[in-house]
Amino acid sequence: MAKKEEIHQCSQNKYKDVEIRYGKINKEQWSWIIETTWYATESEVEDGLAREVRIPLHSDTLLINFCPFCGVNFSDKRKKLGK
Repeated sequence: MAKKEEIHQCSQNKYKDVEIRYGKINKEQWSWIIETTWYATESEVEDGLAREVRIPLHSDTLLINFCPFCGVNFSDKRKKLGK
C-alpha cells in the first residue's frame, strides 16, 4: 500500500495557522509533523518587513509523536494504518 499524506483534524486545535499532518519529510521518510506558519500583517508591511499582507514570513516544522492539543499517540495510529 502506498503511503499518502493525512491531516489530523483536531477539534482542540484553535489555531488556524497550525497544521498537524502525516507526510514526507525527505525523499524516503514519512512522519507526523506539526507545522506553524506566520503570515505578514498590516503592521509588518508598514514596517517594511513584507510586501503584502498574508504572505508567509516564517514557518516552523517539528516531528511529533503525540498531538499537543488532544494527546493522540501517532505511533499507535501509524501501526493501525500500516505506516
